Amino acid sequence: MDPQRIPRTILIIDDHQGLIALIQRCLSREGYHTVVAYSGQQALSWLSTQKADLLLLDLHLSDMHGEELLLQLKARNQQIPFIVITGQGDERLAVKMMKQGARDYFIKDSSLPSLLPSIVAQTFEQIRQEQRLAEMEETLHTEQKRSAVTLASIEEGVFTTDRDGRITYMNRMAEDLTGYQPVEALGQPIEGIVQFVGSGSKPVERHPVYQVLENGKPLQPIDHQMIRQATLRERPVAYSASPIRCKKERILGVVLVLRDMTERVKLDQELLKASKLESLGLLAGGIAHDFNNLLTAILGNLSISRNWANTPETLDKFLSEAEQASLRAKSLTQQLLTFAKGSSPFKKPLNLRLLLRETATFALRGSSTRCEFDLPEDLWTVHADEGQISQVIHSLALNAHQAMSEEGTVTIKGENMEMSVDGITPLALSIPGPYLKIQFIDHGSGIPEAILPKIFDPYFSTKAHGSGLGLSTAYSVIKNHHGTILVSSLPGEGTTITIYLPAQIKRPKTDKVPNSLTRGEGKILIMDDEPSIRALVCQMLGFLGYEVHSASDGQEAIKLYAEARNTPRPFSAVILDLTVPGRMGGKETLNRLKQLDPEVRAIVASGYSNEMNLSHYSAYGFLGAVSKPFHFSDLSQILRQITQDAEPSFPLPSTG
Repeated sequence: MDPQRIPRTILIIDDHQGLIALIQRCLSREGYHTVVAYSGQQALSWLSTQKADLLLLDLHLSDMHGEELLLQLKARNQQIPFIVITGQGDERLAVKMMKQGARDYFIKDSSLPSLLPSIVAQTFEQIRQEQRLAEMEETLHTEQKRSAVTLASIEEGVFTTDRDGRITYMNRMAEDLTGYQPVEALGQPIEGIVQFVGSGSKPVERHPVYQVLENGKPLQPIDHQMIRQATLRERPVAYSASPIRCKKERILGVVLVLRDMTERVKLDQELLKASKLESLGLLAGGIAHDFNNLLTAILGNLSISRNWANTPETLDKFLSEAEQASLRAKSLTQQLLTFAKGSSPFKKPLNLRLLLRETATFALRGSSTRCEFDLPEDLWTVHADEGQISQVIHSLALNAHQAMSEEGTVTIKGENMEMSVDGITPLALSIPGPYLKIQFIDHGSGIPEAILPKIFDPYFSTKAHGSGLGLSTAYSVIKNHHGTILVSSLPGEGTTITIYLPAQIKRPKTDKVPNSLTRGEGKILIMDDEPSIRALVCQMLGFLGYEVHSASDGQEAIKLYAEARNTPRPFSAVILDLTVPGRMGGKETLNRLKQLDPEVRAIVASGYSNEMNLSHYSAYGFLGAVSKPFHFSDLSQILRQITQDAEPSFPLPSTG
């Protein structure tokens, strides 16, 4: 026995003096301290003032049975470990006492001297292990309570899963973010509770939890991802995910952390609006000048065309010039709409090579700064909002101009990049794959290292007349497109701003031939509040072979559609203007038409509206969308697609 160990006190409760003496000798040799009680009352009296670590209890005492003694001790709330002493033939009684909590028993026979010390030693070792386990459980319970309180009080929603992606824990904020209670969520697959939404309100292809389970690497915090709540409402979040490992580095599960980004998104939208107003003031003078030039070209070419009406070749030349000027006017108008239509994304495949050239040149028009472009012919496309990306390009080009002296050069480079898992981690990108790397390089005075971390903060500016919204807005837009924006600068050596955007590996589409028209047949209904547009579209579609009818608002369109349903020739399709001031517009009209005819085929047409994102036209029941002003060929092709199988298109006489 360890000599430094504190002696254990053993109370022997028996009325057989010879046996007691033998037990005391056996235990004393092992270093135990023994006390003797010759009756039950004597044991109770001693235990009322003293403490024993173990009882050796004879069940047949002179004044009471051993069971009665144990009951009285229990009533006093004295739970003392005990070993039963029994005579031969009482083994059944001893087993009964074992079921009631006895640690062991021994029989009064010749084996007692050899067995008793080991029985006692094993009992104390068992008690020690139980105490240690209880302490560990208490410590674990305390840590669990502390962790639960901490997790319940933080602003992030926290989920943990097992190796199969099933939820094992969620805190209070996780309940708030998803709308699910723990009783509903625990044990369920994570994708059923935390439903990330991709483009077009569709779930993402691979849930972040399963990405971590597969590759074993954490996902860095990712901003502005939408989740669908239990109520089917969508909510913006930022999320990160990390593997949970055991000591042997085996993955046990994943911890997923969500941060509510609702207020941040609202702030970003307000910053975007403010930045648009600031930029609009800078653009107004140049736009007015350019627009007057374009109108002059349109009116002049149309006027002179009258004098050449009998000379088709010359007439075609002047009409072509008028058409091209009109298309440039449309592009200029789209620049204005970028600043007016808010932050709703209208995502579509974009050729950034063309967009970079046009927008940067437009931003620096009239300044002493010139642009140099290093953009490969095979630059990949991106799926993005043209207006928002245009604003980013405009802001960065203008920022580069303001960073330089009176004269200077802004270099804009583009590069296709395949990003691996290791490559995206330091850049805080969401998933590996193809990316576009775009750089804006100026040769200005540079940015001091001390203020580099602040340049994306709202309202922070190093310029005397700047609001500090340009870079902050650019950061918000790029993050909303699941990209990243970085800045590197050295004082006196200029600044480089680098953008990474998810890309699509395909060659940019070549421009469509604007005069390639597609014939069709059928009966078409046009609804537009502008008489000149109704007349123009009727002329266009009549030329293509359609029978065309028109209405000035939704009520009239519904009446005409209902009447035509009762004739041998109902309408094959309808083209609905989205916004009709003071009267029924396109969305409500389509809802009413679907009540008449669930199979109605509708195209939405709009020049500008806050009511609907045209890129998600199908969510409102439309089969196609055209943006005013639209080209003859665009309208003919989309109408042909939704009415009948396409036929070979035929070209009109060239208009340039």
